[in-house]
Amino acid sequence: MRYIRQEVFSEIGKKGQQNLSQSTVAIIGLGALGSVSAELLTRAGIGKLILVDRDIVELPNLQRQNLYEEKDVGKPKALAAKEHLKTINNEVKFEVFADDLNHKNIDQLIPIKKSIDDKNKINDKKNKVILVLDCTDNLETRFLINDFCIKNKISFIYSSAVGSKGYIFNVIPSKNDPCIRCFLKEAMQLDTCETFGVLNTITNLISSIQVNEAVKIILKKSNIEKNLLFFDVWKNELSKIKINKNKNCNCCAKNNFEYLDGKKFSKAAKMCGDSIFQIKTKSINSKQFMELKNKLKKNGKVIDFGYCVNFDDKITIFKDGRALIKAKDDNEAKSLYSKFVGN
Repeated sequence: MRYIRQEVFSEIGKKGQQNLSQSTVAIIGLGALGSVSAELLTRAGIGKLILVDRDIVELPNLQRQNLYEEKDVGKPKALAAKEHLKTINNEVKFEVFADDLNHKNIDQLIPIKKSIDDKNKINDKKNKVILVLDCTDNLETRFLINDFCIKNKISFIYSSAVGSKGYIFNVIPSKNDPCIRCFLKEAMQLDTCETFGVLNTITNLISSIQVNEAVKIILKKSNIEKNLLFFDVWKNELSKIKINKNKNCNCCAKNNFEYLDGKKFSKAAKMCGDSIFQIKTKSINSKQFMELKNKLKKNGKVIDFGYCVNFDDKITIFKDGRALIKAKDDNEAKSLYSKFVGN
């Protein structure tokens, strides 16, 4: 009886509901997008969710991350998410990782190979991920997921939201369809929720569309969206943007998986001194440097030394792309960098 309202919907029916209950989905990132998408899939009766997030719950998260409560502040998001989701639907299986997804562990965190169930029979759908939801906040992890899914021919759904704007794009690996590297460039500097703000209405909308597309992909429907979807809830704008496959794309055209191979892995290196980590990226031009400084001023004290800026005595950013970050470990350093600097 739990799923009767979905089963009477002709596009799903009892057979479709059974397919959902036998499927495994991995959600990478459990912030505003990932936590809502996880809740919607849990309520819809997905068979198993693999949840991956490196961050902890903070008080400002509660404005838009519906799954968490004040008592969760300070907890790893992956563990807090599982606690809440189990109270919503105890029929769903959960596997959680409070870890940073990287090229060294992605094969372990996102199982894609056949495995054996308790009755020694191969059960494909229940034991391997058939879809990945990209709900992350940085380009490096997005490109890593893109490499992994293209190489292993797994569909995934890219999602992002900041301010009042959001994007959705289905990546269906094939020789004719594009991947996210066909339109997202490595040199892009993305706005972040911490520096640009975000409405909880856009994050809920994007998650709802993402899960809707996920259900269609799992059930192999013919009306899967092929375009990049763009929404601006403040201006009530909706656009469909056609993305053409880049014939010179390093990933989907040339099968050059630089992020998956670890060739473009920005490790946060421990520095001499008390809990200081260095992250190296590409150099920042004068315009980008000024824009970044102005964004950081909205969130704390910024001191401009000319060749570098210091933010809240936590992060020092140099024009050559280096950042020195005070943190307890490299995961926290990378998390702070993603939040306040972006890409």
